[in-house]
Amino acid sequence: MKSPHKLLFVFLMTTSTVMVLSSSNWLTTWMGLEINMLGFIPLMYHKITTNESETAVKYLIPQSLGSTIFIMGALISHHSDSMQALMPIAMCLKLGVAPLHSWFPAVMSGLSLTPAFVLLTWQKIAPIFAISAMNPSLAAKILPIAGISALWGGIGGLNQTDIRLLLSYSSIAHTGWMLAGTAAPGPVLTLYLMTYMMINTSLFVALLQNSVKTHKQLFPASQKPYESFLLAITILSLGGLPPLTGFAMKLMVLMSTEAKSIILATLVLGAIISLYYYLSLTFSPLLELHKMPISQLKLVTNTSISFLLSQIMPLSLLFFFF
Repeated sequence: MKSPHKLLFVFLMTTSTVMVLSSSNWLTTWMGLEINMLGFIPLMYHKITTNESETAVKYLIPQSLGSTIFIMGALISHHSDSMQALMPIAMCLKLGVAPLHSWFPAVMSGLSLTPAFVLLTWQKIAPIFAISAMNPSLAAKILPIAGISALWGGIGGLNQTDIRLLLSYSSIAHTGWMLAGTAAPGPVLTLYLMTYMMINTSLFVALLQNSVKTHKQLFPASQKPYESFLLAITILSLGGLPPLTGFAMKLMVLMSTEAKSIILATLVLGAIISLYYYLSLTFSPLLELHKMPISQLKLVTNTSISFLLSQIMPLSLLFFFF
């Protein structure tokens, strides 16, 4: 890391998330969310450009608004129970789920890959677990948002060519599944989030190696066939193709959540639409598989290691708990 002071902001971002997870009252949760936001904003400046400054403002405004609505709902709830519904809605705004998602693709398109990865993964932990810590009857009121988010995430990704926008709409769809996981007992939400983060880790390792910006750069001609194959499998796992890990974690949510049937049907429809554009991305490299020499399958590379981490370890966790 070229800027040592960024270690301080990483520390703030990490400890604030732990602060939210371990808090026993809403005031501490609100403080942790605010510190988390302030710790992440300096990390958004990767190349110190005007575009990144604009992106930071686009991130700051909805996050501050979400925090304000959250603490206002917590304060007013002492006098009116009906105002408690503002708290999960505020967290949905901070997560960027549909229909409160308009800021999320705009922020993702202006970020470099490293801060975009942090926004897609780590920044989801505090708000989603704040929702899961709420009263179950209160959290259940936002389950329709889960279905809307999963469906809109699938539809929004159909016409995207920028890989960051594509992943942002994929994240919106996955966040809908996480919201459905808040209505499930046991470690379902934790396992889903861990699996999602590990799949994204392996995917971003490949994206950073090739400096990918558009979907046409995902599988360059210079890339070895088996590396393209592993990247394609990771993308399909993120889309939820059976029998990969991404499908296993969605099946786990479907089997354990207490959401209504219409919401589950919307989640499945959104997953099918998302899988469609993932298949369209990976169709060509999968057809090139017959050109791969069998001897190359024995080679161990960084891509194959990240693939094993994202595909085998989450499956082991799922089998351990279920």
